Amino acid sequence: MNSGRQPDKRNTPDIRAGELGTLDWEPEHSRQSLEVMYQYVVDSATEAINWYLTARRPKRRWAQRFRVGAILMVAVAGVLPVLSQIFGNGRSAIIQPAWATVALAIAITLIALDRFFGFSSAWARYMTTGQAISSGLNQFRIEWQKYKSQLSSDGSSSKSVEYLLDLAKSFVLQMDGLVQEETAQWVNEFRETLTEIERSAHNPAKSS
Repeated sequence: MNSGRQPDKRNTPDIRAGELGTLDWEPEHSRQSLEVMYQYVVDSATEAINWYLTARRPKRRWAQRFRVGAILMVAVAGVLPVLSQIFGNGRSAIIQPAWATVALAIAITLIALDRFFGFSSAWARYMTTGQAISSGLNQFRIEWQKYKSQLSSDGSSSKSVEYLLDLAKSFVLQMDGLVQEETAQWVNEFRETLTEIERSAHNPAKSS
């Protein structure tokens, strides 16, 4: 399982599934093979969850910095004209109201940078995807234990073994689907941001 993106994850290795190897499904070895399968699925899910938990922290920090900075600049832009009138002396103003435009431009730039690098959106995506995989893992563990109890002592219940394998397959597909969906969202957002930047560069008057 590899999300396959470079710019967004260059500081964090991609999510990769481990090697499962060849398992022996003869009745006398099926129980042991099921344990290997179970551990493989749990380890893969745990790696994905840990990846999203780790990767979302720097996104959250940068998102908060850019957004708080933008909020402060908007507040400054709103206050400067008032301060200019309060501290104005006749025709001269100690605080030039034009600085409000500068503060507003800084706020817009901070928001644009946040959107370009995808800090806020990535934070939300990583948190949502990590929680979804964690929830799926909890359900998988419960279902696995429920049907594992139906195995005979030698693990020869073919129906239960088949169901457990289908359960593992379904969860792995669900997990891969969540990662692929999150990756597709990132790609779409990145493309949309590039399109907006190119449009603004070609039409600076309209963008302002």
